Amino acid sequence: MRGARSEEMELFQTFLTTMSAPEAQRGTDIYLWRNRAGEYKRTFSSKSTWEQLRDHSPAVNWFKTVWFKEFVPRCSFITWLAVQNRLPTKDRLRNWGLNVPAACVLCISGTETHDHLFFDCEFSRDIWRDLASRIWQNPPLDLSSVITWILQPRPSPHASASVIIKLLFQAAVYLIWKERNSRIFKNISSTSGAIRVSVDRLIRDRLLSLPSTDGSPSLLEFYFGCIKLFP
Repeated sequence: MRGARSEEMELFQTFLTTMSAPEAQRGTDIYLWRNRAGEYKRTFSSKSTWEQLRDHSPAVNWFKTVWFKEFVPRCSFITWLAVQNRLPTKDRLRNWGLNVPAACVLCISGTETHDHLFFDCEFSRDIWRDLASRIWQNPPLDLSSVITWILQPRPSPHASASVIIKLLFQAAVYLIWKERNSRIFKNISSTSGAIRVSVDRLIRDRLLSLPSTDGSPSLLEFYFGCIKLFP
């Protein structure tokens, strides 16, 4: 027998020596797949297999604002990084030893950090507050408070509003970060009004792909009814 390259393989090879050799009279071999409950089934489930292989960590409070059925992948990815303070903001770059200006390129008056960009910066604050207040009043202006505000329980008629506010939040984070990069790397600037128009266009495009299936108003109809951002 070949030498095992790991302790697990050594245990596996040892276990194989305890098994009887295949015999025709005992029938053909079959594959059985173990599920998360430890039971062996004939059917394979990639989800069950992944649940056994991955490391399980406690669920974070913000995951429903990042991952939900209607999300836009590119927006969710940037939001996922933002809520974990993992975007390469200038304060992080300077901590890594890079000689870059600390000033925020959106408002010039503040130091660029995650908390500043979302949404302490005057430029980004105006965008987020204008968009979010059209759905629910008094939107907070920092990421952790925004997440709590979005996820707080509300009556069932607010289900559509909940989807819209999550999309607006992600679109705002994504396009603000995109505007920041455009100013730094391309020397191209857009106004806050232009960013709001881009958010509106992104939301409309996403909602067009989500028609109503149960006879109730679609999310796009709801959006047009309560937002009315632009002609």
